[in-house]
Amino acid sequence: MDDTFDLRERLSRAWRAVFDNAVEAGSPPEAVVETMTAVAHARFAELFGTAAAASYLALLAEQMREVDHDEAESLIRGEPPRPPPFDGSAPVDDVAAMDPAWIDRDPT
Repeated sequence: MDDTFDLRERLSRAWRAVFDNAVEAGSPPEAVVETMTAVAHARFAELFGTAAAASYLALLAEQMREVDHDEAESLIRGEPPRPPPFDGSAPVDDVAAMDPAWIDRDPT
């Protein structure tokens, strides 16, 4: 597998494009995120096993707790809050790694 930083960046942009297109088509952002997460987690479990999938979720949860803790410490020190990592302000490249119109096509 050619797993590089560039590949991960392209994949991240593709996931973001799918999310943005689903929301623009009228889907609630919360439902889109929950569905994408459930599908990704199920596929992760198929590829790496259920124990690895559970461990991965536990690690992600721990990272989020650390971020919350760091943000609270920053606020206590009087520092302004940092924007979330995916606040929509980051530009999306003109060339998408995935056809963003796929969500409108019938899978059958």
